[in-house]
Amino acid sequence: MDENQSTDKYKFFDKTADAKFQAYGNTLEEAFKNAQEAMISIIYNIEEVLDYEFDEQERDVIVEGTNLETLLYNFLEEVIFLMSAELFVGVVKKIQIIHVDEMYKLKAIMEGTQAINLEGHGEVKAVTYNEMYVKFDEEKGKYTVQVVVDL
Repeated sequence: MDENQSTDKYKFFDKTADAKFQAYGNTLEEAFKNAQEAMISIIYNIEEVLDYEFDEQERDVIVEGTNLETLLYNFLEEVIFLMSAELFVGVVKKIQIIHVDEMYKLKAIMEGTQAINLEGHGEVKAVTYNEMYVKFDEEKGKYTVQVVVDL
């Protein structure tokens, strides 16, 4: 991966033994979806994943958090779990985030395939809270999430 690689959806920063990225979205859901895509792109060629003719495999991901950072952490950790335990690699097809009482809840439907069908180049071991944030930029009207993952 090139240093400081960037697209309109997310941007990477140079970080030793870790990968640090920001993901963007017009909505909170879009920013979380793009963060998941960015994390997948560390391991797989994201164009190959996005262009893959998925074989009707779907996974429901349901997580909660007391704040948006915890929600993002739990969501990305669940994606890592699906990759390591079930060898499932996918992208978000639908996503919804709601705030109920003092909790945030996320429900996503991911479509994907078994990891054996894709060529990988690395591993994401864990998500960290280090430098993590979820922010809304009033001027731009966009959300930015920042994540550091342990490689």
